[in-house]
Amino acid sequence: MKRLAIIAAVVFLAAGALASDILILGTTDRITELSFANSYDHFTWHILRHTTKALLALEPGTNELVPGVAESWEISEDGLVYTFHLREGVVFWDGTPCDAGAVKAALERTLRLDGPEGGVGLIKPVIKSIEAVDPLTVRITLNYPDRTFLIRMTDNVIPSLIYTGAPEDDFAKGDYVGLGPYRVVEYVPDERVVLEAVDSYFGEPPKTKRVVWLMYSDAAALRAAVEAGDIDVAFRTLNPVDIMDLKESPNLQVIAGPSASVRYLLFNVTQPPVDNVFVRQAITYAVDRDAIVEQVFSGLNKPIYTMVPAGLPPAGASLDVFPRRDLAKARELLGLAGYSQDNPLKVNLWYSPKHYGTTEADVAAVLKQAIEETGMVEITIQSLEWGAYTERMSQGGFDMFLLGWYPDYLEASNFLLPWTVESPEGLGTFFNHHPNFEAYKAIAEVALSTVDDERAAKLYQAIQILSAYDVPWIPLWANLQQAYVVAQKGVGGLVLDLSMELHLDLLYKE
Repeated sequence: MKRLAIIAAVVFLAAGALASDILILGTTDRITELSFANSYDHFTWHILRHTTKALLALEPGTNELVPGVAESWEISEDGLVYTFHLREGVVFWDGTPCDAGAVKAALERTLRLDGPEGGVGLIKPVIKSIEAVDPLTVRITLNYPDRTFLIRMTDNVIPSLIYTGAPEDDFAKGDYVGLGPYRVVEYVPDERVVLEAVDSYFGEPPKTKRVVWLMYSDAAALRAAVEAGDIDVAFRTLNPVDIMDLKESPNLQVIAGPSASVRYLLFNVTQPPVDNVFVRQAITYAVDRDAIVEQVFSGLNKPIYTMVPAGLPPAGASLDVFPRRDLAKARELLGLAGYSQDNPLKVNLWYSPKHYGTTEADVAAVLKQAIEETGMVEITIQSLEWGAYTERMSQGGFDMFLLGWYPDYLEASNFLLPWTVESPEGLGTFFNHHPNFEAYKAIAEVALSTVDDERAAKLYQAIQILSAYDVPWIPLWANLQQAYVVAQKGVGGLVLDLSMELHLDLLYKE
């Protein structure tokens, strides 16, 4: 009944619009809170970035840095002062000019509110001051040089977005006026969000006037909807077996986009028994990535041996550093740690059952079997729902646990520093208590302060090499499954890139 009600609602929404003027998309994702200072998840950020813009942008399909609200910019020789020259005539949906004062007000408001559930920490620590030099010039001074600053000021990073009309001292919660190609005209939690094109957008007008996202309960319902033709596009997240089946349909396009999403195993390096580096190294040799990929994901995902996906800037930063499976080596290291068949290592493996889809329990089971194949380990699998999971993780309550990462911004450092020097306690590794913490921190500071891409790439490689010895994490697989898009044959404009974003303004239906 609920499915029929949702379809009926969409028919109502489409009334008065030509078929080619509306696209209906389906997902299993959800919106948390439509606030720039208090949200930190893929789908909420997807809606926000399509309804307003930042100083800079990433070009769809290439991820090259391009002008956004700012048409040009300069950087001081010391790397501390960034001067942005704004486009003339840019206005918000309500006709309010987007001048230097509006940019300054929006960014300072986000920095000030800095919600507990948000990602403001991606820009706040680096920004010292924001100045409106004249109506079309904004000057941002940094606390320290940071080679990633321009990437952080794109519309890929939601705290960098520019908006107006939000409550002065409260989170936006959908109450804002933006600069983007679309605005939200209806939002029903857990059911749908409706976007409508605006005439005031300074860029190329969107190809489709109205976009409706329908939110499905699970992957099976999402598959049924796209197979039945109830939706034009299905995105995030279908089950592997469904993707394989849908490839055989003559009525559908099944497209694999590139992915910068990774899945991995983490350790709290202060928590016995995994505080012993030989234990962590042994588990590194015992995991079976190929078994996970084949048995759980039907070969759709890909084993990885570093945290940094290939293709990210700076060029050459990614380096395979983790070893292939070697049970004899795993047993040798367990022996060095004092374990044997008669005295096995006993360790927990934690996972969250729904946050990453329906396959997580299967992944945990394959990992347990592979690691226990050493004959010297006994694993207890444990799970918690996502809210309790993240709380316990940040309190240091896990020894060994599964997590996933979708980048905050597309640069190699974002796949290395969060767990080591930026937020090691929040992300559960407690690596700030590790003897090598200061070494990682020193390397990171030099890497981020250099403008030389080759030098930065070498420094990022050094962190990866160190991580293969210290093992705060074990990279497992590239999450290609979430990058798949299934669409009806008549849908065009499906431009897929490492942002793993569906660029709504480019989509159209013939």
